[in-house]
Amino acid sequence: MKYDVIIAGAGPSGCMAALAAARLGAKVLLIEKNAYPGGSNTAGMVCPLMTFHSGNKQIVRGIAQEVIDRLAEKGATLGHIPDPLGVTSTITPIEPASLRLVYFEMLAQQPNITLLFHSFLCGVEVVSGTVTRVTVVGKDGTTSYRAKTFIDATGDGDLAALCHVGFDMGRPSDGYAQPMSMIFKVGGIDFTEVIAYIRQNPEQFILHKDYTQLEKYLVVSGFFDIVRLAKAHGDFSIPRDRVLFFQGLHPGEAFINTSRIIKLSSISAQDQSIAEREAARQVEELMSFFKKYLPGFESCYLAAVADMAGVRESRRIHGICTLTVEDVYEERASGEGVAVCAFPIDIHDPAGADLQWVRRKQDFCYDIPYGVMVPRKIDNLLVTGRCISATHEALASARISATAMALGQAAGTAAYLALAQKVAFEHLDVALLQRELRRQGAIPSKVDLQ
Repeated sequence: MKYDVIIAGAGPSGCMAALAAARLGAKVLLIEKNAYPGGSNTAGMVCPLMTFHSGNKQIVRGIAQEVIDRLAEKGATLGHIPDPLGVTSTITPIEPASLRLVYFEMLAQQPNITLLFHSFLCGVEVVSGTVTRVTVVGKDGTTSYRAKTFIDATGDGDLAALCHVGFDMGRPSDGYAQPMSMIFKVGGIDFTEVIAYIRQNPEQFILHKDYTQLEKYLVVSGFFDIVRLAKAHGDFSIPRDRVLFFQGLHPGEAFINTSRIIKLSSISAQDQSIAEREAARQVEELMSFFKKYLPGFESCYLAAVADMAGVRESRRIHGICTLTVEDVYEERASGEGVAVCAFPIDIHDPAGADLQWVRRKQDFCYDIPYGVMVPRKIDNLLVTGRCISATHEALASARISATAMALGQAAGTAAYLALAQKVAFEHLDVALLQRELRRQGAIPSKVDLQ
């Protein structure tokens, strides 16, 4: 069988791409290495989702908002709420297990989407700059699939790399990418004690000066003195200067984003194996640290651990356009923008414990141009999500889930339009793509952002 579009990767960007293309009438094959869709947000338990807003203006809409609406129907999200840390305008707390079910439901409603799980890309055929087929390996051996167009939504640029697309890795100085982290859920927390400690020691926490609703929803970035004390006593060896966690949707639960695995590559099976082992060690250490040092955590317990360590950065492909730090910081509006991002430059030190946020104001935003998804020298391949063409610093802003979802809808729509126009992706009429995305309610009009 020959498909119109083959999408590698069923994370937030790949799911959006599949739904967008299929709703327009394309026959889609969605390939995923895991047993279920959702990628980092489900298998990696990366939550809350960030961010759908620039100030009071919603800049990520479309299918991504449909996902949130369906989660709300299940009681599995608090919706878009003000960011207690003040890092961005809003955050969207979710329950990852329910998100998995929502994606399955939405994909099942499109009969022209074929799902293929437990499958790894292992080969590709490229003829005169055109991808003709991909080969995957599973328990039943290797199988090849043909399509007219292809979308790499693997997050790591795996399909693009097999096509010999050029890419960069990590920061220019030493090639180290942002660290990986293992997210895990802890139960049995007494948030009343945590909040009391925060109010008594506000200097030990990052907290938005206008946020007063600690009892409604709690995000903690701090306990700096306690971490320093634990390090001095040999009870905290993780290269991190703070505890970071987000309250869960159920009483006494929090998602912990404190582990840090540095100087390892997520595109090396050997490095990933070391990372997963180190992640497990860090979870054990953190649980002991929580019970011994943190107020309100004396009776806490390990409720769940993500299926895989979360990856912030890996390959960044060479596209016909590259997103730069100046584009982000100066809030540039591209004439070929197909998604809008409002997240600051958020760099976790690739080799140490620091965390840096860079932005000029909280309610900023910038356009992401279509060309960052178009690799050079391959006519019928798009790349979406975390592996777009961007500098190390720019990707530290654009890598987040809501932006990946917006880019995915743009990629799936572009695939359909390129087929309809019978043109290579590089020659697609971007104005037509923008009009279609606005018709779908995926991107705001310029008037909306004024």
